[in-house]
Amino acid sequence: MRRNGAWPAPAQGIREPGNSGRNRMPAVSLRARQALYPSVREMFERAARVPDAVSFAIGEPGFDTPRAMIDAAYRAALAGDTHYTPNRGAEALRRAWCDHRNRADGTDYDPEREIIVTAGGMEGVLLAMIAAMDPGDNILIPDPGYANYFGQAQMAQVGVVPVPLHEEHGWRMRAEDLEAAVTPRSRALLLNSPSNPTGAIIDPGEMERIARVAREHDLWVISDEVYRAFVYDDGKPCPSIAQMPGMKGRTLVVDSFSKTYAMTGWRIGCVFGPEQAVDQMTVMQENVVSCVPGALQAGAVAALEGSADILATMKAAYRANRDMVVDAVARMPLVTCNVPDGAFYVLINVKATGLDDREFAYRLLDEARVVVTPASGFGSRGAGYVRLSYVGTGEATAEGLRRMRAWLDGMNRA
Repeated sequence: MRRNGAWPAPAQGIREPGNSGRNRMPAVSLRARQALYPSVREMFERAARVPDAVSFAIGEPGFDTPRAMIDAAYRAALAGDTHYTPNRGAEALRRAWCDHRNRADGTDYDPEREIIVTAGGMEGVLLAMIAAMDPGDNILIPDPGYANYFGQAQMAQVGVVPVPLHEEHGWRMRAEDLEAAVTPRSRALLLNSPSNPTGAIIDPGEMERIARVAREHDLWVISDEVYRAFVYDDGKPCPSIAQMPGMKGRTLVVDSFSKTYAMTGWRIGCVFGPEQAVDQMTVMQENVVSCVPGALQAGAVAALEGSADILATMKAAYRANRDMVVDAVARMPLVTCNVPDGAFYVLINVKATGLDDREFAYRLLDEARVVVTPASGFGSRGAGYVRLSYVGTGEATAEGLRRMRAWLDGMNRA
């Protein structure tokens, strides 16, 4: 994977990236990006000064962890599971997670060789970046995309080349845009489907074309699939690129309990991937966090082996909220949005207000007591949009939308 001889490339006979000599899109200055764009944290800090604000900013389930997972972790701690665990994760969790994934996708991940348990999906993404690339390489990241990807790339000492996403195409990555973005130093592609911040899901046909580009350019793929359980339209496929022909051996799939089981604070994620990659990440794990707490992993096993009621409950609530948001935005002046396929986010186009996304978010908070996130923080193509997260109660969601419409009505009349 890495070009320093640490371990071999995933396949033989694949053209080295960049042989075409193209360099159409320069790497983005990460420090400049961070200096220019406001963060979600900034909106949290501003909202703390506004009493009775309705927040659409937070990106975590509006539910507490079910009691069954808490009880399992508690019993494990009482039984003495309070010591170091294996770097790659407790055997029981690795086995349960692989069984769960293999049943769902028809894959054959080996719990002894092809999975590592990480301190949340975020550590999984970072370890995958470091394993996949050498300092000075470039990673292709969707724009707009999750803001933390850019900071993680900086920590991994790799450059970012944005792959533009288009509102008119439902914010779904297209193979032709990926192909145009590849540079001679491109070594990996980061996918996120369903997406934060857009809620978009890449269709199976397009995913196959993206996989073809990855194979042709010998790219490793880091597939962040932490929202994959949240698909709202019955029958809509949400494929993993690891399922595409020739892709399992070059894909690092990141998963997490945070969203799916309302366990954000537990910090339990994983990476599925080839044995050589998992071995390399296991060495890094020792030097980063050593291991994930054993009692918490026992709670995660209970989530996989127990009832899925929490997921069904959350999906029903978020689907209702999504439909409420889309219907409400359609009735508001000066703003529009696409219908998100999954996750629990929607991007709202605010360009017709005459405000940039930052000023829009600030004024909406100060004047209407509603918190949204300026989407320029998710990449240059997020400029002119705000992200709305619809994880609150139905009552809070309805009230926030009522305030937002009243504020926009006043702006439209002015």
